[in-house]
Amino acid sequence: MPGDIEEGLSSEQASGRWSEDMEASRAAHVPPVEEPKRPLSAKELEEEKNRKALELYEEEQRHREEKKRQKELEFKRYKRKLITPGVVLVVGAIASITMFSMRFDTKRMLIWLLVVLFAAWIVGGLIHYMFDKFAEENENVVSEEGEVINKGMIPPEEES
Repeated sequence: MPGDIEEGLSSEQASGRWSEDMEASRAAHVPPVEEPKRPLSAKELEEEKNRKALELYEEEQRHREEKKRQKELEFKRYKRKLITPGVVLVVGAIASITMFSMRFDTKRMLIWLLVVLFAAWIVGGLIHYMFDKFAEENENVVSEEGEVINKGMIPPEEES
């Protein structure tokens, strides 16, 4: 304060220091003066409009590509779901034809067919599980920046 005399300073020096401190604090709290924006020319307005249109178009393209990728992944998952029924159907047909050609009696053939179909269902489920795990590990991972990282794959520019 102006009335307080600091140790080793005269009252005039303390007063001068106090006014310097006040000026520095006022300068620190004053917002910077912005230059007034000049109006954009017609060419600059057109460039800005084209830039915004291009950004919107690129965003729309990314959105379409992501939707397409999601549909492809869903279709692949759907195809993998059909592995178990396919295995059961093929094994059942082979077992039925083999037992019919070997002239099994009906009761014995039905019992064996039930056992074979149950075993085929378990094997088909295991195959389906292994394919799901394999696909999950090898799926493209999209990073936060939006780039696609192919795990364990050769980059496209190196393929020939």
